[in-house]
Amino acid sequence: MPSSKLQFFASLVTVKQAVMVSLAGAFLVACLTASSVFAAGETIEVIETGQKVDFPGNVDLSLTAKGDVDIVEVRLFYRTVGSRVWAYAYPDFVPSNQITANLNLTGEVSTYLPPGTEVEYYYEIRDSQNNVLRTETAVVEYSDTRFDWEETKVGPLTLLYYDQPESRVRSVTQRLESDLERLQRLLQIESADEIKGVIYAKRADTLAAFPQQSRTTTEQQVFQGFAFPEKSVFLGLGMERGLIVHESAHLLFDQAMGDNALPTPSWLDEGFASYMDPSSTVFNGETLDPITNSLRSMSTLTGTPHAITTFYQKSLSVVAFLIGEFGETNFQQFVAQLGTGNTVDASLTAVYGFDIDGLDARWAGEAPGATAPVPSVPSSSSGSSAPGSSRPSPFLFFDAWLLGGMVLLVLAAVSIQFVASKLRPAGDPEEGLQPWEDPDLWDDDFDDEEDDGSSFR
Repeated sequence: MPSSKLQFFASLVTVKQAVMVSLAGAFLVACLTASSVFAAGETIEVIETGQKVDFPGNVDLSLTAKGDVDIVEVRLFYRTVGSRVWAYAYPDFVPSNQITANLNLTGEVSTYLPPGTEVEYYYEIRDSQNNVLRTETAVVEYSDTRFDWEETKVGPLTLLYYDQPESRVRSVTQRLESDLERLQRLLQIESADEIKGVIYAKRADTLAAFPQQSRTTTEQQVFQGFAFPEKSVFLGLGMERGLIVHESAHLLFDQAMGDNALPTPSWLDEGFASYMDPSSTVFNGETLDPITNSLRSMSTLTGTPHAITTFYQKSLSVVAFLIGEFGETNFQQFVAQLGTGNTVDASLTAVYGFDIDGLDARWAGEAPGATAPVPSVPSSSSGSSAPGSSRPSPFLFFDAWLLGGMVLLVLAAVSIQFVASKLRPAGDPEEGLQPWEDPDLWDDDFDDEEDDGSSFR
């Protein structure tokens, strides 16, 4: 082989080696850079973590860690199980190469945390050289530590209870199976997320567990349960089938709405939950209408115990009217519309053909309760009607025919009067006037009679 060719191949080998060495060097630099920016915490070690629940009001989390240099920052990231949003807080500790950090989580999560709530969390620990260690995710349950809880499961529902006869628990849970199946079928939930119910045995036991209420509401025992859809948990008083179905309906209805839905108005949320309660009694709209507010003013549940009672009665009655009058399929379509982020007005109009005010009027018997319109199907190109479509009824144009006929009659009468006036001789311009039309007969008391304070509406 000529020497020139040998030199050429040698140069290629040299260039290739140089490129490989450069790539290897770049990779090494990248690894070193990544280790300094996203350090896995080789110099930080977690010695111990702890969690202690002391109801009410305390979920104490602790962390002990050490490093080669001082640990200068500890952040606790947390969220309730099921939430998509992480928050963070800074536990208390003194910077050192070995620290113990503490935090009461209940003070960070919210001013009120319902018993049974599960919170997942992890720590990020940083030292003075910017090495960072992230711990594994852990879960802590804020349980009511005053009682020894037992547990049973029905479908997606886990029930926690105490001081309940086993015969009572079996009887209720057996009937709950069909109730929860009906709930999921109506809401079209194929696989429901897990939900939890915490059942208290005595009213006195709920005082520290239920959210704070007004003194009157508490004394009159208005509420028997509370649902917290964002935490997938409800609290209730007594192992009662109706109560458990009602509160479970709140949680599953929230699942059916999904993440894109706007906040559900209370009349719909409470009305649906009450409708699913097998022990509920539905009152007639014409009976309730005079003593209840309009649906538009029922977006939130407030008022005196009496007002709250009528609020529930109307909410139940309206939802029962929607489902009973127009069928479950239309109600399912209504829920699906809400799930896309549409307003209640837009969703009602799209499915039923009327808005909230129209629903209110139909429920009260003030407007025709015609069945929901069948979605129209566009006609084919040949001009034939598609299945399910229909021509408008001629009675829809009755008002227009009536108005047109009246106009023609008025025109005819005016024409006849005009012709007659031309044919008859002219007379006294005031002849034929009625006494109240003749200005000469008006007396001075006429204005006084109009101002005597009486009116007609």
